[in-house]
Amino acid sequence: MTRIPKAFDDQGFMDALLNVVIPPSADGSVPGAGEVGLSGAVASGLRADPLLGPMVEPGIEAIRDEALARQGEGLAGMAPEEGRRLVEGLLAAHPVLMMGLLRYLYPAYYAHPLVLAGIGEAARPPFPEGFEVEPTDPALLERLEARRKTG
Repeated sequence: MTRIPKAFDDQGFMDALLNVVIPPSADGSVPGAGEVGLSGAVASGLRADPLLGPMVEPGIEAIRDEALARQGEGLAGMAPEEGRRLVEGLLAAHPVLMMGLLRYLYPAYYAHPLVLAGIGEAARPPFPEGFEVEPTDPALLERLEARRKTG
């Protein structure tokens, strides 16, 4: 008997799910979330989260089970629109699913060098070059200091 891994451990499924959540851009300039290798980090974050993990895992399992029931290859074998409809159809039964998934997906995705390059940002941390900071109005600082001293 073959043991089926948990959905969190099924990288092909997780990659397909992440591509449903954040699909690649139509022009191909920005990759989908499943194309940049984030499934392990997202799954690890959810596994380690004592609050969100147990509430998100059943929803992810339900998506995988339903996808396999509809298509032999599961979510990875479905057309993007079909996968999106499947996921949307299960969200009502698993209301925390998307919030929990995005809690770990968004920070990892929008920090990835390929994504940063695709959206026109430098594929590096903002420092040491930093961002442009507008000059501070000294009068505003004086008012804050005066309020601090009297408060």
